[in-house]
Amino acid sequence: ARGAAVHALLEWSQANGWREPSAELAQRHLIAAGLTRETPRPQESTVSVLARGLAEELLDPVRKWIASPLRERIGGAARIRAEVPILLDVGGTVLRGSIDLLVEREGAPPLVVDYKTDRLGGATPGEKAAGYETQRTIYALAATEALGAEEVEVAYVFLERAEEPALTTLGPAEMAAGRARLEGAVARIGAG
Repeated sequence: ARGAAVHALLEWSQANGWREPSAELAQRHLIAAGLTRETPRPQESTVSVLARGLAEELLDPVRKWIASPLRERIGGAARIRAEVPILLDVGGTVLRGSIDLLVEREGAPPLVVDYKTDRLGGATPGEKAAGYETQRTIYALAATEALGAEEVEVAYVFLERAEEPALTTLGPAEMAAGRARLEGAVARIGAG
């Protein structure tokens, strides 16, 4: 629920010129996600002191992303879209999902940004991102097919350390190998 609330605040920020969401908006997302309930005091018309502390916990990763070098680098992109739905046919099975942020840049491959609220627990962002190879392949294939691009850059942004995105560029060879791995996995699942 915390991750969903942070993602919703990041989507709001993108739609509003990368402004920082207000504490009140963060508090409303806490309530909507079931992380706290509204408990006004006689002298207060908003959520409790506890909810304000939790709202700060939601806003911290959003602030880190807004201030990150990667976010600043994509500021002048031709097109930036949040929560882009994807459908990808792999071996006769349709994979469905959404891309947190899809950035189309002049003279550069499309950039897929995936926000992660995972705790790093001593691992580097690159080490942690290695566990998302299948997801990265799905995102890259979907972006390639939708945009007709030869290559795609994928960034895993662990919001705990948003200034250190794990960036990977996938070209035609990586896409073909990734599709083959996905088709093999789909076939194994289909075979039981």
